[in-house]
Amino acid sequence: MLGLPAATQASSFLNENPLAGFPAEGDPNFWEQIRGFFMIPPDEAYLNTGTIGATPSPVLHAMVSHLQKVATDIAREDWSGGGQDLLSGYFPYPDLRKKLGSIVNAEAGNISLIQNAHMGMNTMALGLDMKRGDEVIQTNMEHTGGSSGWQVRARRDGIVIKQITIVSPIKNPEQIIDLIEKTITRKTKVIAIPHILSGTGEILPVNQICALAREKGILTVIDGAQTIGHIPLNFKEMDCDAYFTSPHKWLLAPAGSGMLFIKPELSARIQPSMPSGSWDNHEDEGFRFTQRGTSNEAMMKGYETAVDFHLKIGNKRITERIKYLGDYLRSKLQEIDKVEILTSIHPELSSGMTTFGVKGVKGEELRAAMWEKYKLQPRPVGPDGNFIRFSTHIYNSSEEINKALDVTNEIG
Repeated sequence: MLGLPAATQASSFLNENPLAGFPAEGDPNFWEQIRGFFMIPPDEAYLNTGTIGATPSPVLHAMVSHLQKVATDIAREDWSGGGQDLLSGYFPYPDLRKKLGSIVNAEAGNISLIQNAHMGMNTMALGLDMKRGDEVIQTNMEHTGGSSGWQVRARRDGIVIKQITIVSPIKNPEQIIDLIEKTITRKTKVIAIPHILSGTGEILPVNQICALAREKGILTVIDGAQTIGHIPLNFKEMDCDAYFTSPHKWLLAPAGSGMLFIKPELSARIQPSMPSGSWDNHEDEGFRFTQRGTSNEAMMKGYETAVDFHLKIGNKRITERIKYLGDYLRSKLQEIDKVEILTSIHPELSSGMTTFGVKGVKGEELRAAMWEKYKLQPRPVGPDGNFIRFSTHIYNSSEEINKALDVTNEIG
């Protein structure tokens, strides 16, 4: 399509079958075929899914198709039907919520469609009934999207935030559980922690933490920004009180796609921070927090298509592939003496994100060397910018990891 007029390119793209060439179940080149659904040039490797996922072509197709349809047919829209083909923000989307529920093992009625994890954090932090002196346990590793709302409550209402200090790499799950247990007091009302640490990709033992909290009558609000589409999730087994996540990362949905789960017995107690017409609709608690005013319906088309694409490949198959690539990278990095790995190598605490560095080399220098030699694009992170973070997803390969290892061996 390169070199064609823009209108011709769009028409050609929209006439394509977005799932043409989807590999058969037993295809020995299954993942190579899946890579073809991403528009990243074949000689480039995107390794920053922890920030935002690459867009599969079926998702882009759904969004562009809808934008073109609206631009063409806007005068034909019959508003007596509600206008759902033109805009979003006012509708419950039961089918999409049911599909998301199948990924996380939760009922659709307990799921809200929000814009991102940041919105989920604020819904919980600003909507809970808390009083001066009530304590919230967090970590020193919070992303601002998981902590700012609690900080506002502290300044406005006098709640107290108590941080546990995590030092990476984490040795074992018991280390985290012990830190939290020692921090709990009779004033602790909420444990609000990340499921996966954004900086290092380490997985916290949230199932055990939620069980500990239940024993003591403490609410759990889990920041799962890095989880859905990345690691297996089972909300019924986890038994958290609330969980928010960002499907625009590992689920490969467009930016502006978010999900919030709240237990039904808790949901009615949460006051919406951005109420719309159904703010008091207790027949569909999840819808209370879904409504947010006029939004982009093309994004919702992309959101649902991303979920469909994920389910077509298979949640188990994807999460196992991500885990395999992450384990492969970490196992090989351990063979290089000058490498420091911030991410835990404990099998229960690691998956598709790996943060590492080379002694004496800045993260940006290492990233630039990888791009210059092999067009690999991870992200510099960490204390003083001395590390890079690799996010290995289904559009990545062991061959790309080998190239990264080659540069890591050479530099420094």
